[in-house]
Amino acid sequence: MLYESRAIIRYYAEKYKSQGTELLGKTIEERGVVEQWLEVEGQNYHQPIYDIIVQLKFNPKLGKPVDMKLVEESEQKLGKVLDIYEERLSKSKYLAGNFFSLADLSHIPFTHYLVNDVGKEYMIRDRKNVSAWWDDITSRPAWKKVLTH
Repeated sequence: MLYESRAIIRYYAEKYKSQGTELLGKTIEERGVVEQWLEVEGQNYHQPIYDIIVQLKFNPKLGKPVDMKLVEESEQKLGKVLDIYEERLSKSKYLAGNFFSLADLSHIPFTHYLVNDVGKEYMIRDRKNVSAWWDDITSRPAWKKVLTH
């Protein structure tokens, strides 16, 4: 039984790699870069974006106070990570190279909230390469299908 979301997405990407997009890369070298950017997402990107989303989207709905100091600190941290992404995406179309991968896919849910639900779209849109990447990965038919359900 798997219970950690990143382990689950890796499992399904490996199990169904012959069906559709190869989300883990086609070579061991590509796989290594995918894993690297999955770690960046998990260790550097996720916590600040999570804190922003919980504070601005979920706490108000739950009647909990919003910690604006945490939001501001998280915005600063996330901005630094996005600056690294901007540099990376100036050299390749996607995070792991010139192919869509699990590294890109793992960013979609919380970034969707950031762009659409909490008034922080500028964090993506103010970075030309990050903005183009975001438009690309969220225009995929599978994501559009998710949004209809």
